[in-house]
Amino acid sequence: MKRKMGYGLIAVMLLLSACSSNGGGGEATGSATPSGSEASAPSESGSPAATGGTQDPLGKYETPIEVTTARSLGSTVTFVEGESLDNNVWYRGYQEDLGIVLKNEWTVPEGQYGQKMNVSIASGNIPDIVTVDLTQLQKLIESDMIMDLTDVFEQYASELTKTTLSMDGGVGWTAATFGGKKMALPSTASVIDGTQMIWIREDWLKKVGMDAPKTIDDVWSVAEAFVKQKPGGQAKTYGLGLGKDIYSGYGGIGGLAYGLKAYPKAWVAGADGKLAYGSVQPEMKEALAKLQEMFKAGLIDPEFGVYDANKVNELITSGQIGMFYGQHWNAFWPLPDGFKNDPEANWMPYPIVSADGSSASSLAGNGAVFFYAVKKGAKNPEALVKLLNYSLEKQYGPNGRDKRFFNNEDTNMNLYAYAAVTAQDPLQNINIYRGVKQALESKSDAGLSFDAKDNYESINKYLAGDEAFWGSYKWSGPEGALSVEDAYDNNGQVTLNGFLGAPTETMLKKGSTLDTLELETFTKIILNAASIDTFDTFVANWNKLGGEEITNEVNEWAASK
Repeated sequence: MKRKMGYGLIAVMLLLSACSSNGGGGEATGSATPSGSEASAPSESGSPAATGGTQDPLGKYETPIEVTTARSLGSTVTFVEGESLDNNVWYRGYQEDLGIVLKNEWTVPEGQYGQKMNVSIASGNIPDIVTVDLTQLQKLIESDMIMDLTDVFEQYASELTKTTLSMDGGVGWTAATFGGKKMALPSTASVIDGTQMIWIREDWLKKVGMDAPKTIDDVWSVAEAFVKQKPGGQAKTYGLGLGKDIYSGYGGIGGLAYGLKAYPKAWVAGADGKLAYGSVQPEMKEALAKLQEMFKAGLIDPEFGVYDANKVNELITSGQIGMFYGQHWNAFWPLPDGFKNDPEANWMPYPIVSADGSSASSLAGNGAVFFYAVKKGAKNPEALVKLLNYSLEKQYGPNGRDKRFFNNEDTNMNLYAYAAVTAQDPLQNINIYRGVKQALESKSDAGLSFDAKDNYESINKYLAGDEAFWGSYKWSGPEGALSVEDAYDNNGQVTLNGFLGAPTETMLKKGSTLDTLELETFTKIILNAASIDTFDTFVANWNKLGGEEITNEVNEWAASK
């Protein structure tokens, strides 16, 4: 499924608030809804509770309603003295501005949230609104425990909320909609931030007298030149960085595979128009053959099969690797460490390339990984929508970011982690790049958003000689990682995963076995420990061991959308 991304569009993004803010990503997660124990539905701004028509998206309840929520708390989340997850700037804002009193029904460390929520679902005792993943959402629907939010969303969502949740082609809604009904609100994130790019030592390119690659064969030639000429002066030098997690966004095989129109671990349109698993398509065999050839030629470290991300990081930052497929956040990790070790290490990001030099299309992210659902019988389900309206308004509203609700400049605390219901503008990072580019050209920060201005200032500090901002320059600078994403967006170089549903029945039963078979087979092929024709045997076994059933289930899901 290849779509043009012009319809609108953090894990190291979280290192800078300017990169992204995700209320559930390693910080504090949760959800909030009006308590189902309320005797009646209070009025907002003197008007009856929703019975039809359009309501005030940010209207305040005249009589405050009590709202329960379940939260998780990341180990890095801190509070000023006297405050907590029960009492903070966001919770006070909900009460003062919306008339919604949030009560944390339970809180757990972030690593325990999923298990605790599973127990709550199994017992039939959930908070009024829950933050769940797709599997949990499917269970809630099957158990008839949550409400259809279609009408409530239409009546109470602000235009900003409606626009934000519909960006990226509405992939969040695709996952959250069942039988034509909006059964949850997606916590949107950017799909294009999940795309791949090639990071290359530009200083090495100059030393070997070559340009950045424009084809897959060029990638081979550059890697070969790096290995033979050793421009970093290291006895062990490899052209292409790779780790044992071959599907990782950093040091994986995805970017090269995409250039050959192979999409491992994704569901894409097959020759018959139906969804097909990318890892078992003929294009994947071609990609594995190319990687095996590169390994045999000494362009890939022979020990990559035991390297975790930290080891790949060590090799890259010590000057032993000159090129790898990665993502935009590599500008902040691990590349600044390489620059500290060697100030000449000029890493530059480039778009992935194809076999023939035509534009290649990178697989993107899924857009939303968790969702907000309302317990069936809740008196005021619209409160969920209001909470999301409030969050988006404070971040992206016409008055710009409300600084009170984000980073505390005195303590450097991430206040956004306290928010109970959140979503990201999928175009947030690209818009930062576009704003910075315009400001650098005009030499003026007039009209910049908070994030764009923050990045513009960081880049100017780097240009003035402050190397502490090298990562910012490589991220949102004129030729930074976001310039690649911007090109992808403008040129339609993005392929979306065609399956956005919860794991199917057979996936749950046999998916782990199939995943292990795939990883072991592909790794052996790349390591030249198995013939490329082993791929054909793998495909047959994959289908026989459950893949064929999964394919049918995936297409049944697609037909229901």
